[in-house]
Amino acid sequence: MTRSTTANESRPLRVLAACRISNDDDSSSSIERQREKLKEWLYANPHCALVHVTEDRSVSGAVDLKDRPGLGPWLANGKRDEWDAVWVSTQDRLGRDDLHFMAFVKDLLDWQKGIYVYDDPSFDVSTETGRLIAYAKATQAAAELTRIRKRALDSRDYLRRKGLWAGGNLPFGYQPLSVVVDGKVHYKLAQEPEYANLLREVAQRIEDGESLANIARDLNDRKILTWQDYLRTLPGPEDRKPKGAKGVKWHPSTIGRQFRKLSCLGQTEYVDKETGKTRVAELDDGDPVMFTDEPILTHAEREAVLAKIDERAGKPQRARRSVARLSGIAKCGTCGQRMTINRVTHTLKNGLVTYERYRCASTTTAQQCAEPAYIERDVLDAFLDDFLLAELGDKEEVRTVKIKGEDHTAELEQYRSRLARVEKEDEQGWYDDDRDSYLKKRRNILARIKGLEAKPVIPSTVVYEPTGRTFRQKWEGMTTEEQREYLIAHNVVIGAWRGGTVQKQRAAFVWLGDFVEAARAMGMESSHGTDNSWGFSQWNTTGEQEQTAQCLIKEAMPEGQPLPF
Repeated sequence: MTRSTTANESRPLRVLAACRISNDDDSSSSIERQREKLKEWLYANPHCALVHVTEDRSVSGAVDLKDRPGLGPWLANGKRDEWDAVWVSTQDRLGRDDLHFMAFVKDLLDWQKGIYVYDDPSFDVSTETGRLIAYAKATQAAAELTRIRKRALDSRDYLRRKGLWAGGNLPFGYQPLSVVVDGKVHYKLAQEPEYANLLREVAQRIEDGESLANIARDLNDRKILTWQDYLRTLPGPEDRKPKGAKGVKWHPSTIGRQFRKLSCLGQTEYVDKETGKTRVAELDDGDPVMFTDEPILTHAEREAVLAKIDERAGKPQRARRSVARLSGIAKCGTCGQRMTINRVTHTLKNGLVTYERYRCASTTTAQQCAEPAYIERDVLDAFLDDFLLAELGDKEEVRTVKIKGEDHTAELEQYRSRLARVEKEDEQGWYDDDRDSYLKKRRNILARIKGLEAKPVIPSTVVYEPTGRTFRQKWEGMTTEEQREYLIAHNVVIGAWRGGTVQKQRAAFVWLGDFVEAARAMGMESSHGTDNSWGFSQWNTTGEQEQTAQCLIKEAMPEGQPLPF
C-alpha cells in the first residue's frame, strides 16, 4: 500500500486495525485469527505503531463502516486525529457492499489517511488504476454477499416450510432435537420440560388473578433462572464452554411479553421487510408454519391469559410507598374515583405522630368532586376485616380449579383475518401471475374456517377444592400487600363517604365480589343473620348512598351476573 500522505520521520505510522466477522462462530476467519495476522504484519513493519484494534463481532459486511459499533467511533471527528492508516486482514473485512467501500475510500483520501490490506501488499487506492482494481474486488465481494443472502433466504424458507429450526434464539420453553429430513440432519423444536411447565404454571396463575409483579417476585425468590440466563448455561456449538448466567431478574413486562409471542402456540413468525411488521409464516395452502408438534399453549389458553393481563392493566397498581391495603381499591362514594392513602405527620408533646386516611383522588388530580370522601385508614380496614372474617373466617378455604373446555374462537378469528389479508393481497395484484396458488390458498382457509365453525364450544367449568385450612388462617397469614393483591384479584368493591346517616361518623359499604360466587357454590349462608344479601354490607349509609353503592357494584360485576339486591 502507498500512503496518500508523507509520514513524519520523527514518529512511526499510527495504525488502526479493523477486525470484523459476520458470524462469531465462524472459526475459519475468527477475530483471533485476524489478530494473529496483525501481529505478523506489525513484526514485518517496525515503522508502524498499533493505536487500537476494533472488533465488530457478528456484524454483517453489508453494514456501513460508520455504523459499526467497534470501528464507527474511530471514524468520527474526535478520533480521526489519533491514527494515520487502517489495517485489515482482507479487503472484504472492510465490507461487502461496493458503494459503502468506495465511499469509505473517498473519505480516507479526503482525510489523507491510508489503507493496509494484509493479504494484498500491492493494494493502493492513491492512484486511479489502484482504485479501479479495488473497486472490481469490492463488486465481487458485493456479488458474493448477494449470493450468500439468497442462499440463506432460500435455506430459511426451506426450513420454515418444513417446520424445522433455522437457528437463532430459541423461543421460550423449547429445545432443539435432531431429525433427518430428505437424508440430512436438521433440528425440530420440542418442549423443554422445565420451562414449558413453568410457562403453563405462570399462565394458570395469571388466569387465577395473580399479578405479573407477584409472579416475577416469586420466580426471583425461587431463584429460577430467566430463559435467556438458562440458555447461557448451555454449551455452545461444538461443545464450547457455556457463557454463564448474568443474574438477570424476572420482570413483569418480560413475563407478559412471552404470551404476546406466537411461539407459545408453536407458530413461526418473521419480519416482513416490505412492511416491517411481524407476520406468521404460512404454507402455500394458508396454514401457519409450525416449528413444533407440541405447542405449549392452545389458542384458547393464550387468549384467556392475554384477556386477564389486559384486564389487570386497568386495575389499581401497587402503592409506591409503604403498602396501604385499600389504596386504589376503595372508591369515593360521591364521584366514584379511586381513594388513595394520605399521610400527615404532626409534632405532639409525645413526639411525631402520623395520621393516615384514605381520601378521594380528586384532591390531587384535575378531576372534580362535589364532596371528596375521606375515612381513617384503620376504620375502613377494620370494617373490611370484621365483615370478611365474620362471613368467611371459620369456613374452610377452597382453591379454584378450572376444568378447560373447548373453544376455537381465537383460532377461528386468526383464519378469518388470514382470509381477509389474502383477499386484499389478491386485490393488490399479488397473485396476478399465479391464480392457482391464490385459489388453492383461499379454498384451504375457507375449509379451515368451516371446520372450526362446526366444532362445538364447550365452556370451561369451575370446581372448588378444599385446602384443609380456614379462611381466617389464610387471611391472617398474608402480608398487607398480599391481601391487597387478593382483593384486587377477587374484584372486591369498597366505597366510603365522609358522613352518612350520622353526620359525624363515616359511611362505607363492601361487596365481596368473586368470594360470593365461591361461597354460593359451597352452599354458604350469611353468618350474622342480617337482611342484606350474602357478601354485601353497609355501615351508616343513607338511602341515597345505598343506591350509589349498588351502581358502583353493578359497574364492577361481570355482565349477566345477578345483583345482590
